Amino acid sequence: MEELVPVVCPWCSVGCRLYIVSVNGHPRKIEWDYDHPNTPNKGKLCPKGVASYQFTISPDRLKKPLIKRNGKFEEVSWEEAIRYVAQKFKEIIEEHGPEALAFLGSERCSLEDNYVLQKLARALGTNNVEFAGRLCQSSNFVARSKVFGSPAQTNPFEDIVKSKVILVWGYNPAETNPVLFGQYFEKALDNGAKIIVVDPIKTKTAKFADIHLQPYPGTDLAVALAMLNYIIKNELYDRKFVEERTDNFEELAKSVEEYTPEWAEKVSEVPAGMIKRAAELLATGGNATIVLNEGVNQHANGTMTALAIANLIAITGNIGKEGVFSGVIPGAHCGLCAAVPGVNCAQLPGPVPLNEENAKKFSELWGFEVPRKPGLHYQAIFKAMAEGKMKGIFIMGQNPARSLANSSLIEEALEKAFVVVSDIFPTETTKFADVILPAASWYEKTGTVITQNRRVMRSFKAVKPPGEAKPDWEILVMLARELGVGEYFNYSSVDDILREINRAIPALKGATPERLNSNLEGCFYPCPDEKSETPRLFLNGFPTKTGRAQLAPVKWIQPGEVPDEEYPLWLTNFRQVGHFHTGTMSMRSKSLIKRWPEGFLMINPEDAKALGIRDGDRVRVETRRGSLVVRAMVTDRIRKGVVAMPWHWGVNFLTKDDAIDEFSKMPELKAVTCRVTKEVVE
Repeated sequence: MEELVPVVCPWCSVGCRLYIVSVNGHPRKIEWDYDHPNTPNKGKLCPKGVASYQFTISPDRLKKPLIKRNGKFEEVSWEEAIRYVAQKFKEIIEEHGPEALAFLGSERCSLEDNYVLQKLARALGTNNVEFAGRLCQSSNFVARSKVFGSPAQTNPFEDIVKSKVILVWGYNPAETNPVLFGQYFEKALDNGAKIIVVDPIKTKTAKFADIHLQPYPGTDLAVALAMLNYIIKNELYDRKFVEERTDNFEELAKSVEEYTPEWAEKVSEVPAGMIKRAAELLATGGNATIVLNEGVNQHANGTMTALAIANLIAITGNIGKEGVFSGVIPGAHCGLCAAVPGVNCAQLPGPVPLNEENAKKFSELWGFEVPRKPGLHYQAIFKAMAEGKMKGIFIMGQNPARSLANSSLIEEALEKAFVVVSDIFPTETTKFADVILPAASWYEKTGTVITQNRRVMRSFKAVKPPGEAKPDWEILVMLARELGVGEYFNYSSVDDILREINRAIPALKGATPERLNSNLEGCFYPCPDEKSETPRLFLNGFPTKTGRAQLAPVKWIQPGEVPDEEYPLWLTNFRQVGHFHTGTMSMRSKSLIKRWPEGFLMINPEDAKALGIRDGDRVRVETRRGSLVVRAMVTDRIRKGVVAMPWHWGVNFLTKDDAIDEFSKMPELKAVTCRVTKEVVE
């Protein structure tokens, strides 16, 4: 029987709707969804979206539970696998306490999957629960929460089209979110909007730029401080907005007095005149869209940079009204599916802080005592594992052996613990697993997604899972029952879980199964009841103690590493439109791997000439952590002194794990130093 099943694309956070044509539970092709004009993509799809079902039929799919015995994986029944995991976890808790266990959630899984995962961790007595959002948006989360009281994107995408100025910082939407760029950014440009891009690479987005600032990696903060300095010193800020809707302006002004554009030029090598032009355009050009991404967040000084940009948004009055837009647009499918239900070592569902008041509230709701002590953050979990203190870990849909900085050390850490991985494919991480549990992929289960634009939608099961693969929430419920805490996980369907979420998280109270199942366009949260939604935030104030934006003093922080004689070049990394994260899914898609087959190194012609490197040569890229061999792409798209690689091919063997952002605990993932040599072919 042929069915047309509505789903949400699993590749990025825009939330594109499409149909899977399913014949007796097997995917045949996709169909464009032009039936729901209010969804973000309005029927359009990018290359990944068009190919989005291909990986589900890969012969590499995990189909049976596996237990490693004598160094080899053996197929076992679900009952044996779950019983074995539960026995090991009980032994760890008995001998070392619940804090010797950790749980990793996933932005690739549904809201319901992640809610159950964090609840199971807390039912066992640990707050060691994290997901890769720590490595993605945590810097911006901390900064915007401090200034605006909430990290959320502010406005519907339609407001981007109404903007007169667009500031794109450390983000390449034309490549990473092409549907979003084409549907909204390009239409704004057609309406006459001016665009400022801050990126060391001449990206596809930068080709549209009226002003392109190219700082050295990790020096974006200097540019942001100088823009604040120039706007305040020349009184270009929105005086009415600052007086009526912000606090601490004088403290902010004093903190940036010394950071002139001329000072920033010495640090970043961005000409002072261009910084002034960008600042003036942002402050006086009219309503602005200000978006940023990993190029800002994934630095050891990322929170301070995001804080400076949040201050820029506030003093130019580009928040809390129609026709503006600000926030981050991650490459991950559904970071909010993990962040909102509290997959965080210091937050509970909401998310709300882990404090006595909130712990008591959830203890009453769930029926067991929620542990009060904050857990370890993502990087610290593996540090504790390497030290022999973290004895066991449950990893749901994550590949930390490749997604964390300094991959070699992560591999060594995984060898020292009891590792359980629930995933759809063998990965670099499953090599270190003691138990592998086959999970259903996104199109093989019904679940709720929250796009980064705060739109809550349902995606429906379109495909039969292969072999004995199960939805993650079902796996977790089986484990909970075997661990003796099943009474708190009495769910028979995904709707049961969502109804509990409706009760646990006030902002999602109105996103009920009935509403989402009947309205495929979904709703914007906060939605306190089934008839309401909130497309625009902060129209009547900010969720801070005073109801006003809290401008925050900022300061210069040096990048985690700077070039020297031994490692003279900056190395950064970027994403490609055809691949997703560590490539677990996209590299098993025939059309994507054919078009984007391998990694490479972008190097400026002047640097290449000095090193005797020609286009297409194989080169060794070496940092203090390790080295990789790739082909050279000699191009003026990268500035002199900087080289860049797509990060999907193991670039984290080169990144730095011992430079951590003080506030967000983000490791330095985007700016390290390296040397490049031509490989000699024998």
